[in-house]
Amino acid sequence: MTPMFTFRMTATLLLGLVLALGGCAQSGRDAQQTGPVIPPSPAERAEQALSLAADSIAPQRQLHQLDAAEFLVLAGDKKRALQVLSSIDQKLLSGQHFVDFRLLFAELAIVEERFFLARDLLTDQKIVASIDQLGTSYRIRWLKLRGELFSLLGEDEQSIHVYAALSSLVTSAAEKTETSGALWRLLTHISQEHLAALQAGESDPLLQGWYSLASRVRKSQGDVDNQLSQIARWRADWPDHPAALNPPPSLKALQEIADNLPEQIAVLLPLEGSLAQAGRAIRDGILSVWYNVRETRGKTPSIRFYDTSSYSEIGPLYQQAINEGAKLVMGPVQREKVEQLLALPELPVPTVALNYLDTPQTRRPQNFFQFGLSSTAEARQVADRAWLEGHRFSLTITPDTSAGIRALAAFKERWIERGGKLVESTPYKASQNDFIPLLKPDLHIEQSIERNNRLQRLLGKKLAHTPRCRQDLDMVFLIASPAHTRQIKPTLDFLFASDLQVYGTSQLFTGIQDPRQNRDLDGVRFSAMPWTLPGYSADSMQPTADLAPLYRHMFALGIDAYHLHQWLGQMLLLSNTRLPGSTGMLYLTPPDTIERDQPWGVFKNGVVVPAIQLQKKIVDEEQQVSP
Repeated sequence: MTPMFTFRMTATLLLGLVLALGGCAQSGRDAQQTGPVIPPSPAERAEQALSLAADSIAPQRQLHQLDAAEFLVLAGDKKRALQVLSSIDQKLLSGQHFVDFRLLFAELAIVEERFFLARDLLTDQKIVASIDQLGTSYRIRWLKLRGELFSLLGEDEQSIHVYAALSSLVTSAAEKTETSGALWRLLTHISQEHLAALQAGESDPLLQGWYSLASRVRKSQGDVDNQLSQIARWRADWPDHPAALNPPPSLKALQEIADNLPEQIAVLLPLEGSLAQAGRAIRDGILSVWYNVRETRGKTPSIRFYDTSSYSEIGPLYQQAINEGAKLVMGPVQREKVEQLLALPELPVPTVALNYLDTPQTRRPQNFFQFGLSSTAEARQVADRAWLEGHRFSLTITPDTSAGIRALAAFKERWIERGGKLVESTPYKASQNDFIPLLKPDLHIEQSIERNNRLQRLLGKKLAHTPRCRQDLDMVFLIASPAHTRQIKPTLDFLFASDLQVYGTSQLFTGIQDPRQNRDLDGVRFSAMPWTLPGYSADSMQPTADLAPLYRHMFALGIDAYHLHQWLGQMLLLSNTRLPGSTGMLYLTPPDTIERDQPWGVFKNGVVVPAIQLQKKIVDEEQQVSP
């Protein structure tokens, strides 16, 4: 999963690591203390173990090093613990000691986001054979790590199988709930097309039941009452299934959500003036879901639209909506009107602004939430993805628009925070149609030509020479429209930079497949809106082909805005809820921000296909299991 690709170590895994080591570190591999002395701190015990290791020979040397790594984790020094583990010759470990080493190393690698290293540690034949010889507690710990890791790598099918196996081993109610919740999050994340393929090809009854449940719930998305009815029918067919006996928390909450849905929604949008097309696209997205549910005789709220374009102050219009019975308000869109909303004495009903504020507000009124299409959030996700795939030095190509400037700043901040370097090309104008003069200086093509000329003068003869771009760069961060992307990528290829991996935002693809025009974009990877990827959403939830590219994502925003009248309550009830929207996997970041994790797409033969799994760049330090 990734889940939709957020790379964060879960508190559960980190807490489990510390608790596990709290027992392991007292196991007796280190020298025992005697007498009424104050016990040394974990950091001191780590130094003692390292000192013993320095004076020992194999295999005691490796066991003392393993002790030291465990104490360093307890002391909070995970980076040094990784260094110690990296220095251990694992060939001299066997049995339980070898498994302890691999599991601890993998846990720390996941914490430090070295996912490919963790994958090597948890999946080779030696660890599989060793786990088979130990008890159930080791197998559970191993499976938990594999399930978490595969989801972070985007290897959803493997993760699903791991959590299914884990569900038959765990015994406590808390562990069963945690496992079913993790499995369910994976099933809600994968595309409809992928889910259907898994269901059709599965023979294991346990997984068949999970796939059947996920399919029923997915097909009735947008209508909570219908979802509850589908779940009841599924439970009648699968009464002894683990999901029937111990349902995922998000399904347990559905009945409470259904009992408290707003019966009337007010939507505040600009329907005239310069922002009219954006407002109408959002409105059409909302209505597309509303009509789709009505066609299946589902339950829908009453929706009233209010035009904000003629109001300089949002307060009177907002109050009118409340007076006319609104139990939930969506909008406004303009940032200045959102700020006006925050200045009101109170917000009597839940109110979801359809834009994000640029700066944090000290005063956050109760019932206020914000949701929208954030270019800065996408830029940070691109930085995370590129870093995890092994890239370290980026060229940035971004427009000189306000959104482009904000997104570049967000990418730069996250990239430098992670330890990356970058070269910023001059932001391009909307009218730019020749990118060679813009990009050639930053790629140092002239310097390459000049080096060749100097060699020719020195040697006194003509040399066969192909210019090359600078060698320190290993990727490009791109913000561009589809039209500009079709100019920029061929320009990079022309300037001998075809080996640079290009990462873009969802702006570069708006759901229209065009293999002929996109034939030069092969290999470009981008954070995608789920609705634009094949197999992710129903045709009825797609914007019409004649909608301008600029507003197609706005239509998808409207779809998700409609779903929030059901999902907001679920997010507030269950803090870790993640729900599959058309713009991304939606979740609530306290106190009031609804954010999106987006899947990834890549161009292949001019066609966009999902690129869910992380793609490893060859990095020397991760070629070996033990560097």
